[in-house]
Amino acid sequence: MSKENLEEFAYTSIIRLILENHFKIGDFLLETELSKALDLSRTPVRHALGQLVAEGFLDKKKKKGCFIPPVSSEDARHVFFVRKNIEGLTASSAARHATDEDIDFLWGLIKEEKELYQNFSKMDYVNINMAFHMGIARISQNKYLEKYCRHSFCRSHTYIFFYDDYYTGALVSGIQETSPKQHIQIVEAIENRNEEKAGNLMRQHVRTTFEQLFVKL
Repeated sequence: MSKENLEEFAYTSIIRLILENHFKIGDFLLETELSKALDLSRTPVRHALGQLVAEGFLDKKKKKGCFIPPVSSEDARHVFFVRKNIEGLTASSAARHATDEDIDFLWGLIKEEKELYQNFSKMDYVNINMAFHMGIARISQNKYLEKYCRHSFCRSHTYIFFYDDYYTGALVSGIQETSPKQHIQIVEAIENRNEEKAGNLMRQHVRTTFEQLFVKL
């Protein structure tokens, strides 16, 4: 396996361990323990942890290592406020710049998302949902929007992984219907090159996610 593949495997495996409740908020994720658990050398694990810190999903303390950051209602408001506005801009820009190939890519993700109703897993949905949001950021053709979109998206998932009904197991059958329906509406607006509507729909989508979580914080 190549260096890049090892790092990708370490990255996705660490996220999977978090989804499977091997860690809780405030826990440190130690290189040595993760290397043994994943049967990897420390190098790809170290790089994966560094990527998760850079993306905002983990924090790091000098001489102590990487840890899942604490949460609060105030921090959640700040995170989702930033994410809502940045992703609104990415969706508007995507509606302006999207090619036919870009539209086909987004509809392909929508098709995969629908199939999760019959055969779903948390990790599958993490991957598709991230591909959808980061795909729109890429289509925006603004490297700064894409960079900050990824950071706020990943930071928000500290809350989503630990409080969203789908990821906590409180939702016992299928994935929640809100996100797939809103994703479809966003893609339709992008396909129709309606910048204002695409931005508004994306902001509403992120706001809905926050409102569903906030009552549990």
